[in-house]
This record gives sequence, structure tokens and C-alpha cells, in this order.
Amino acid sequence: MTKVKKRGFTLIELIAVLVIMAIIALIVTPLVMSIIRKAKISARKRSVDAYGRSVELAIASYLLDTGTFPTNEQLPNLKIEYSGSNVVCNVMAMKENGGLYLSECKVNNVDVKDSSTEDGWYHYGTRDLTNEEYVDMYGDALKTASLAYFNTNGNPVEDYTTLTIDYKGKPVSCDVTVNYDGTIYMTNCKVNNASVTSETEEDGYYHYGEIVVPAVQELLAKANGASVTSYSAGNTGEMYTFTHPATTQQNYEVTDYRYIGANPKNYVTFNDELWRIIGIFTVEDGNGNREQRIKIVRNEKLSSDMPWDSKGANEWSTATLNTYLNGDYYNGLDATSKSMVANTKYYLGGSSVYDNLKGEDYYNFERGTTVYSGRSTSWTGKIALMYPSDNSYTYALGVDNTCYTDGYDCDGSSGKTNGWIFNTNSNSIQWLLSPLSGRSDGAFSLLDSGFVGYFSVTYSFGVRPSLYLVSSIKIDSGEGTEQSPYRLKL
Repeated sequence: MTKVKKRGFTLIELIAVLVIMAIIALIVTPLVMSIIRKAKISARKRSVDAYGRSVELAIASYLLDTGTFPTNEQLPNLKIEYSGSNVVCNVMAMKENGGLYLSECKVNNVDVKDSSTEDGWYHYGTRDLTNEEYVDMYGDALKTASLAYFNTNGNPVEDYTTLTIDYKGKPVSCDVTVNYDGTIYMTNCKVNNASVTSETEEDGYYHYGEIVVPAVQELLAKANGASVTSYSAGNTGEMYTFTHPATTQQNYEVTDYRYIGANPKNYVTFNDELWRIIGIFTVEDGNGNREQRIKIVRNEKLSSDMPWDSKGANEWSTATLNTYLNGDYYNGLDATSKSMVANTKYYLGGSSVYDNLKGEDYYNFERGTTVYSGRSTSWTGKIALMYPSDNSYTYALGVDNTCYTDGYDCDGSSGKTNGWIFNTNSNSIQWLLSPLSGRSDGAFSLLDSGFVGYFSVTYSFGVRPSLYLVSSIKIDSGEGTEQSPYRLKL
């Protein structure tokens, strides 16, 4: 009798089987997942339908009780007997025949979409969209594409017609403005060549979005141009233009815009307090990126005087005031104000002399590299102090020539009260940011008598925090006066 020899699978055969199974899994898994996804979508649609029928029953009950149909505003308040998945619809409207229309619904917080509809939402019932809604649908699609471009490229799209827009609806044409932050404003719209009008708008057209103007641009539009070189010729309470050649650290020509004189329109509310706008400056963020930002200073000093540095070193990066302003003080700001403060490069250049210095002299040494041995020439952070030049330039262009041409002699001038920084400082010595380069413990200060000098950093004097606002900040309201200060928004 011949013995049959048993034979198992070889390793190659096992591997072949596993490969075949893997291929089958790769083919089947997407199909299964697609079936599951479609089943979930279908289940959500059924939930919307069930909810819609429950609302219709509630409408019928209301009609029996009152003899009238509920208004659109009353629909959400009806007693709806529904026990299924959680359904919330942004659009809930009565049709003329008493039927119900639901759209923009979420089931258990998941959007219920339908690619076959014009607006991409699943609907319960039908309703002809208004021309205003078609404009909004087109605007939403255009805004999404524009913001995607802005986030990718860092700047608004120049030609919005080049964007790929996901829009399903009637033909829409509008005058389109792309804001600096990538958002969209549309007016003069037509749907199927029919103008979309509005009796409540000044131009008579229905609008999508709004024109967004950053505070920087809004304030610059009011500023005196470079041709106005005399305070008496341009005293409207707005900013004046100053151009500076390159300095050792700020190695490019810049143009600053500053509020000067006794009482300019530079009041602003920040952290629910009254602050003042020093001006608009081209600054860096510490990474070499430049932009124009608004610089502000607290209108009054803080309640407690403090030393510039209790250890006696005029090194701002480790100074007592720096630690406090960017620690406890910053943390004490309200959340909205914190988000308005920009990280900025501050210049720490100093001088070994403190007299016979005019505005441009302060400006140049602040942005220079002359410091006491080993001291930092710049620092990047959120909150600091004013520069000596910030005070000096309030007297520029003939406001007071003595105070502008020699800050140390300003106390002897009868016109020292013509500078708005001194006007809010006349009862206190206050610290300034710049160090005295000829000493290890000296820093510049603005004295209560009006002149700029220096003291040992261990002395306790008044503190007025100063900072730069993020460039996207906008003016919400106000006229810049003390009675009607500018109010900011993001």
C-alpha cells in the first residue's frame, strides 16, 4: 500500500494569499466606507424630515388654537413633539401656502449637506431663493476662496475673477472690493441681469459684507501731508508727516506720522482706560518684517511709581520695569486688549549727553548702537516706555522751538505746555526708554518741570506704559477727542 505524502503551504504561497487579501481589502474598504458615509448622510436627512414633520404638526396645532398660521419669528417657540436626533436649523420659514421650509440644518452638530442643491444644504420643503440670498450665496463662495488665497499667499487677491469659486446658483455679477484682510464687499449686484436693490442703503443696492478700513489707513487719510511744514498752517488736530534718513539700526529711510501740539485729536480707549496715540510708525516684528503700526501711551501714569531697574543696571531686557510691564501688568489687561498688542522691536540706543539735543538727535541715537558696555541695542516684546523723541516731536514745526531744539532747556520755555505729552505729565517725573550710554545706571526721564534729563535707574518715578497695536486694528467709533475718544475693534 502506497503511503500518500501530506504537503502544506509554502511560504511563497502564504505570502501570495496575504497579498491577494490585502488587495481585496484595499478595494473593498473604500466601498464599505462610502456605503457607511452615505448611510450616515441619509440618516441625517431622515432626521431632518422627521423633525420637519414634527414642526408641521406643531404648526397645525397652533392653527387650530389661534385660527392663524404662526409667523417666522414664532416658529422656534412652538411646542414641538420630537424625540429623535438633535436637529437645529438656521433657516426655518413658512411658505405662502402654509407649508414649512427648513435649511442649514445640523443633526447632532453635523451639517446636513446635499451637493445637488444650489446652496449645498439639504432642504425640507422647497422655496424659491430671493435675489438677496443668491448674492449672499455667491458672496460666501467668493469670500471662502478669497480667504483661502489670503491665508496661502499672505496678501489679498488682486483679481478675484482668477479664483476658483464653488458656487451653484443663478448668474451673479457685482462690483467687488477685496479688503486688506482678504474679506469681501460687494454692491451694485445683478442676478440674471436684474438689479438687487435695497431701500435702506445709501446707494440703493443690496450689499454683501462691508468695506474694512484698518485704523492705520483711516488715520493716515486725515494726516497732514509732507508739504505742511508749519504747525500754524496745518493745525487740524491730526497727524503731521516726518521723514527720517536711515540710521545705524533702522537702515532704511522711513516716514513717521505724529500728533503734535497741545491737544490733538489722539485720544483712544484701550483696556477701558484713556490712552493717547503718539503716531504711526514703520516698525519691525523682530523677524525683519516691517509694517506700519499705531503707537499709543497711557494718558496718565500708573498709580505707583517704580524704579527703572531696582538692581541699578540700565539694561532694558532685564529691567524691573520690563519684567513688570510684560508680566503682571500685561497679564492684568482684559483679553481683548491683550490681543491688540503687537510684538515689536524696540530700539535701545543711548547717548552720553543729555543737553543740547533736538528731536532728530534723540531719534538718531535711539536707533543707534551707542550703549554702555555690554548693553543690548534692541529688544523685542510687547510693552515698553516712550522714547525721548516722542516727547520732543510734540513741539516740532513751530509748536515750541525751544523745547524742540533743546529738550534740556524746555523747562525755561513759556510754551512747554504746548506739548500734549507734558500736559499729561506736569505733576510727575516719568521714566523714558532710552539709557544713558556713559553710565551703567542712568536712563532718560521727562521731568515734571518740562525738560528731558536723566536719573539713576534705582529711583522710583512715574510709569506710562507704551505699546504698538496690531496692524489689523480698526476704529469702531469716536472722533479722537477727550469727550469722544476712538474706540478700537479687531
